[in-house]
Amino acid sequence: MTEFTVEERAERPWVGVSTTGELAHWDRVNAHVPRIYAALAAAGGIPEGGPVYQYHRMRTAADPMDVTVSVPVAARIEIGEGFKTGALPAGRYLVTRPEGGPDALKGVHGEMWRWAALQGLEPAIEERADGIHWRARTEQFLTDPQTEPDRTKWAIEVAYLLK
Repeated sequence: MTEFTVEERAERPWVGVSTTGELAHWDRVNAHVPRIYAALAAAGGIPEGGPVYQYHRMRTAADPMDVTVSVPVAARIEIGEGFKTGALPAGRYLVTRPEGGPDALKGVHGEMWRWAALQGLEPAIEERADGIHWRARTEQFLTDPQTEPDRTKWAIEVAYLLK
């Protein structure tokens, strides 16, 4: 059973790249991660953790989704053309850190929705004709794949901003 918590969080600055991607071609989305870290290092910035995938618009897992691949930083910093800077909003977040790495994520999201509904919690979303628009839905990779090649051992944090 996955454990869920509700956490109050401060605003969290990031640098990254916004894109549209499909799960079938997620390697194109992942390709931004080393570029962001390299640009951040070249600008003298220091990462505050592993990459964060911010999901902005989704319909189904098979459809293209709007996502920002980002790296958390201590304060907003410009790292060059083609890169964005922003901040995850402060607020209450529903959070889980599932076991099983990226392959466990599909089931985790369904469990989060069901658990939130049972608790009377509502994710900060807006449903539109082109899909669900999230104010903040993230997956942060806490394990460096270069030090732990076994995907099933990767630590990941999933967080949804709540209304």
